[in-house]
Amino acid sequence: MATDAILAVKKAEETAREILEEASTRAKRSTEESSQKAEEEFKRILEEANLEAENLKKAAIEEGEAKAKPILEKGSAEAEELKKMEGEKLEKVANIIIERIVNSNGNS
Repeated sequence: MATDAILAVKKAEETAREILEEASTRAKRSTEESSQKAEEEFKRILEEANLEAENLKKAAIEEGEAKAKPILEKGSAEAEELKKMEGEKLEKVANIIIERIVNSNGNS
């Protein structure tokens, strides 16, 4: 009878050891899976953030170009008008500008 009790205790200990090993293995596997899922989620979030940043950059460039277009067109039109001026008129305008610069600096 004592032998039966000892065998039962040994069997219980062996069963407990197996349960602990299995629990440890499951815990380790669960930790690895969690780490892998976290890494995948991090990569997914990073990709989304990069895509959003790229979209914002494109939108900002388009907005800047839209704002700059009328300014550039006006500048081009003014440049064309200056090119069309006759030589004599251009010389008069240049002389007026020179006079204003000289007079404002007091070097007259």
